[in-house]
Amino acid sequence: MMRRILGVAAAAGLAAAVAGPADASGAKFEPTLEAAPERLGLRSSGTAYYAGVIRVYDAALYAPAGSSSGSVVAGTVPRCLVLAYRRDVTRDLIVEAATKVLERQGVASGALGAPLERLHAAYRDVRAGDRYRLCHAPGRKAELSLNGEVLAREGGDAFAAAYFGIWLRDGAISETLREALLSEASTPAS
Repeated sequence: MMRRILGVAAAAGLAAAVAGPADASGAKFEPTLEAAPERLGLRSSGTAYYAGVIRVYDAALYAPAGSSSGSVVAGTVPRCLVLAYRRDVTRDLIVEAATKVLERQGVASGALGAPLERLHAAYRDVRAGDRYRLCHAPGRKAELSLNGEVLAREGGDAFAAAYFGIWLRDGAISETLREALLSEASTPAS
């Protein structure tokens, strides 16, 4: 029941989400990760909450050292987003929430076409402890993996910019999480 309430509220944009740096009780994120074509460093992290108290997931943003927030958002540098789930969430609720945020940001699902449909079809239900990883480098397709298993490689630069926007652009799924992920002062969990 709690899963359904969280998912519906998030998808409808009704969740009062707040975020901050992941702390010692949050997910542990590696200081670097391999993502073609290079090794990326942990830029920042945050925790998404529902109603200010229920932790939904911890998130970490990886990018090349010294890259600006603008270049990360625009996708002119390689980047990866890791979501470490603290709760079970169904695939349908993840897709519904992503679709609602894209619509709120003025990105028509039809404009993203078949790559969006295939990416959304690749999502699976998650259990607490599972990790989704979304990576993109300029000139390549966006890659979605779950617990290390590649599920999809879709779209190109414009597609990736729109999809990463769910977390990184104005109108993000949580503005405070967006601010935490783009902040260079955020203290990542070790």
